[in-house]
Amino acid sequence: MEEKDKNRKDLKEHSKEHTDLQKFRKEYQLLQEKYKLPELKFLNDNFEIENIFVEGSELFIKRIRKQMTEKISSGLRALEMLMNPQNTPVFIFNIIKSFSASDKENVRELYKKFTEFEIEAFGLENLYDEKKEVEFIKKVAGEWKEISESLNKLYQAMKSGHKQDSKKDEKSYFG
Repeated sequence: MEEKDKNRKDLKEHSKEHTDLQKFRKEYQLLQEKYKLPELKFLNDNFEIENIFVEGSELFIKRIRKQMTEKISSGLRALEMLMNPQNTPVFIFNIIKSFSASDKENVRELYKKFTEFEIEAFGLENLYDEKKEVEFIKKVAGEWKEISESLNKLYQAMKSGHKQDSKKDEKSYFG
């Protein structure tokens, strides 16, 4: 009997989540039409904005912007680690040593772009203005394809640098 009750409860919760997600999608669609926002699939694929549907909020646009800013902040911290590798894992030093001049320039350009976004997002935290939130979302989404391509180039350079370092046959503290 307990098993059936648990299954009913699980089914009920799943049904509620599904309904909430549908509500989220409809709410986004209304805002998308009103402000000409990017496609929900694009924002969700790149910034996981469906994570905010459970929380719900009257400040829906702000929650979307904050979700996007979270990814930008995470990327910014990773770029800082590459630019100023104090107290980073040893493998980061080895990867950085393998970077070409264009890899380093890519890091600098990404860092510059992410800091611009971070500063703009900081300014949006103080006073809520839905139109400015929308402008930020559209700006980031509009530039994200190019940013994503640059991040992928950086990832490939890191992966290549790590492979090169792994193949070295030099004496070290452990060799």
